[in-house]
Amino acid sequence: MENPFYNDIYEILQAKGRKGLPVGTIAKLVYNRHAGLFNTAISYERVYQNVRFFLWAQAGKASSPFTCGSDRGWYALKPNFARQMRIDFGKNRTADTEGQTTSEREPADCPSLF
Repeated sequence: MENPFYNDIYEILQAKGRKGLPVGTIAKLVYNRHAGLFNTAISYERVYQNVRFFLWAQAGKASSPFTCGSDRGWYALKPNFARQMRIDFGKNRTADTEGQTTSEREPADCPSLF
């Protein structure tokens, strides 16, 4: 899923439920999430074309969470489709904290309450 708007599209369709939405409405909602008063780098036409092509391409794949609705241009999430989560294990544990219990360890980026 290399689309920059994938998470937005998924959240919008998840909130709508089984009925789904037309591509134009999905594109408007995605555009409103990213457009701002001072952000002129993004255009509605670019977002619309990106969302339309992405949903069209993904709806034909069996592994995709998106499906075509009963009407042309309507898309929804597949029923009983579980979303795969990406977990980032980027932070390495140091050797001195491996022997400590979770109550003894303090995260480096969080302030202590005690």
